Amino acid sequence: MRKRSVVFELTDAEIRAFWFSAPLFRNPGHSSANVKFDCIPIPAGVIEQGNVRNENVLSDILTSYRAQHLGESQIAYLAIPLQQGFIRSYSLPWIPKRDRKSAISLLIDEEISIVRSDLLFDFLVLSEEKHKNLQVLLGATRQSLLERYVFILDQAGFKVKGVDFSFSILGQALGFEPNEGVLYLQGAFDSVQMALFRGTVPENVRSLPSLERTLSLSSTEKNEGRVAVQPEEWAKEIRRFLLYYRTQHQDLELRRLVWSGDSVVEVLALGLLASNHVSTVEKAKLRNVPGSWQEVFEGISSWGEVAVGYGIRISAHLPVLNLWRQPSRAQTVQRRYHRMALLLLVLFMIGTIIWFSLCQMALPLQEEVQLLSREGTEIVAQAKDQKDLEIAWHKVMHSTRVGAGLAQIQGLQVLAGTELKIEQVVYKQGSMSLSGSAKEARSVETLIRTLRTMGWEQPTLTRYKLTTVNNVEFSLSAKRGQAGTEPVNTIENSAENTLTNTGASLEEEG
Repeated sequence: MRKRSVVFELTDAEIRAFWFSAPLFRNPGHSSANVKFDCIPIPAGVIEQGNVRNENVLSDILTSYRAQHLGESQIAYLAIPLQQGFIRSYSLPWIPKRDRKSAISLLIDEEISIVRSDLLFDFLVLSEEKHKNLQVLLGATRQSLLERYVFILDQAGFKVKGVDFSFSILGQALGFEPNEGVLYLQGAFDSVQMALFRGTVPENVRSLPSLERTLSLSSTEKNEGRVAVQPEEWAKEIRRFLLYYRTQHQDLELRRLVWSGDSVVEVLALGLLASNHVSTVEKAKLRNVPGSWQEVFEGISSWGEVAVGYGIRISAHLPVLNLWRQPSRAQTVQRRYHRMALLLLVLFMIGTIIWFSLCQMALPLQEEVQLLSREGTEIVAQAKDQKDLEIAWHKVMHSTRVGAGLAQIQGLQVLAGTELKIEQVVYKQGSMSLSGSAKEARSVETLIRTLRTMGWEQPTLTRYKLTTVNNVEFSLSAKRGQAGTEPVNTIENSAENTLTNTGASLEEEG
């Protein structure tokens, strides 16, 4: 999967834009032919030595340019001049990765005069030998400066992802050897910039003042486009600079000069070679340009090395300084928290919807449970009432049967006539006490047999007395037996039969 990005290089005279596409993940063999280079001129005074003097004009220019690329990606990388920043390499004792940021922070306090509240920095490890030494590239600039750049690009619709210094990118893109002293000359718009590199790190950058050049060209030279006169003022200024710098840094061995620009810069470079200030002179050439970019790169002016070099490193996922790393990290964390908050909100909403749905589904079940609960309560109450009724019924039936039995006993006197007289019947807790009188003892015996027939158990004579007139006074007791549980009609029929027989016996005997 590829995405298209753009590199902007800001200068005082123009904005250089390089469009390219790169894979999301590192792919050393990757190359993309989908590249484009544009030069966007800007009026004089809009940017001066890296400072934006007129934000509105610059914003309008970038907005108009963005309108031409509406379908393109919004991701942008920015290369800024070094005048408003600080860059330097340091050789340090080896430091574990977890402690490097704090160690670099202490180094910044010692080396950089920008106040902490307005400081943005980043460092890049150039080389390291574990437990021995560490060489880092440290870059820093003012936060207020970068915020203005980023704000303008953001208004135009570009989201800045990385910021680096132009000459820092150039040193890496041209592939200067470590600790190699290189003088770089770049000419554009009747001005020359020179940078002294120690390896890939720009040690000193200067802009030579514009000169009113009067070029005496012959007709042949005009046709060939060659410059006849070398601007001697620039050559003198460069020689003075080199002389001063060599006296201050005697360990620097300057042997090589790399130039980029028009024929005037070439003539200037050859003049320095002739004066033995350098050993070799060559034209700038980018390293590791993808094969599919070559055709487009050949048509790009010599001032496109920074933008293209930045694009090469990003496309190959090579390490670069990113002065906007701290705000980018803060924005990333903020976006992450916003996404988490949004995710939690979505989960909460989904959970609420599910809960509401479950509640709606559970509502009929709750109503059914409540209905069943009421029905169950009613059933329990009915069962209790039924049990109470059964108990009461058994009590009533028991009392009725006992009463009926006692009534039968009480009626024996009527059936027996004058032979037997029952005076008192007492019933308590299943036991009966009976007292009476009889004319003969056989009547008492007949009564006892009759009680057994009626279902009374263990009829026992408890008192027996023979009076002076030969009458018998007696008392007996009995218990309610199993026969007492028989239906009343059965008991009554049995009693009637028994008493009838008994009466017949009594009458017969009488």
